[in-house]
Amino acid sequence: MNLYWPIVQERAAVFSSAQQRPGAALLNGFPVLVAHAADFSPFHTLHIMQFCLAVIVFEDCPNHLRNSAGVPDLEQLVPTDTDALTILTTAEQQQTLFGRGLDEELRNVEDQVAGTTRARTAVQQILDQAPRGRAGRERMLDVVYELRDDPRAIAGFVELTASALREIATQQGPADASAGR
Repeated sequence: MNLYWPIVQERAAVFSSAQQRPGAALLNGFPVLVAHAADFSPFHTLHIMQFCLAVIVFEDCPNHLRNSAGVPDLEQLVPTDTDALTILTTAEQQQTLFGRGLDEELRNVEDQVAGTTRARTAVQQILDQAPRGRAGRERMLDVVYELRDDPRAIAGFVELTASALREIATQQGPADASAGR
């Protein structure tokens, strides 16, 4: 048995729980990601997000936020017009994960916009693969691997996932969100 995936599962539970608290800040749960990055690499934090998307977001997403195929629709969960906030929050967290600060990231905002766009596409691809069983899980690993060398896309992926988790918690209400765990 691979000992890595139970760690991912445990950390995904901690991260998602932090996101589902009423009034959760954009960086709630971030310490678990920092710990995972220290233990493995910043890229490996995407496995936690992949688990959150494929299990929690996919399972708990209300029907009115799903597309016609029954898959959670990221555009409805986290509208594109929220990406500016995602970009700024992502730039702030770069310091912790990648050693770059907010000042440097704001000078490279075009790169951050491109990274967040890549992340948005990857998050939707993960959601699209969730109902496909083993083949879908294998494809999810390929999707996250494609982001391995793009710290801005990794950070955007984290923030988009966190935003989706918060939206689902808001839709369910505090009692429903905590009862499902």
